[in-house]
Amino acid sequence: MQLRNLWIFFMCLLFSACASQMYYGGGISSSDEAYISSSAEDLNTTGNRYAKGIGVQRNYGKALAYFNRSANKGSSDAMYNLGLRYFLGQGVPQDYGQALSWFEKAANLNNPYAENQLGFMYSIGKGVSQNYATSLQWYQKASDHGLASAQYNLGLMYLNGMGTSPDKQKAMELFRMASDRGFTPAKAQLNS
Repeated sequence: MQLRNLWIFFMCLLFSACASQMYYGGGISSSDEAYISSSAEDLNTTGNRYAKGIGVQRNYGKALAYFNRSANKGSSDAMYNLGLRYFLGQGVPQDYGQALSWFEKAANLNNPYAENQLGFMYSIGKGVSQNYATSLQWYQKASDHGLASAQYNLGLMYLNGMGTSPDKQKAMELFRMASDRGFTPAKAQLNS
């Protein structure tokens, strides 16, 4: 029975890879866009395929084009992805100001990844003046949305008294929450 399940899994994987290659033809040109749904979610997904090289050759220029179209349709995930490209300098010159702007737009739509990234930017002073109190607020928002990495980051802020008074009990509570969501660094923190 296990061998049959394994065979089915590999056949599905093979079919999926082949179908993706046939569907996308190894790269989407402007003439192929009729085959792509124009929903914000699908545009963002296609952008991620190009950004990560999933089923297509990695192409940050095409990824940015899809993220822009998706963001224009109101996708907070695409706004976050645009911010990330500017933060990392992938397909565009690194620009923390642009990254901040896109992360803020996404965070205003309650995107926890953007909220977490804003917390990071304020904690280290990238594109903004370092401000632990503001960092703490952004990490709290992302943590409230259930993002494990934000719960961990917020825990570190409480543990080290950054933007707040040190509170080891609160830090351990946040590490447990993140650990329960499978966030490995939180598990390591609890065991230290």
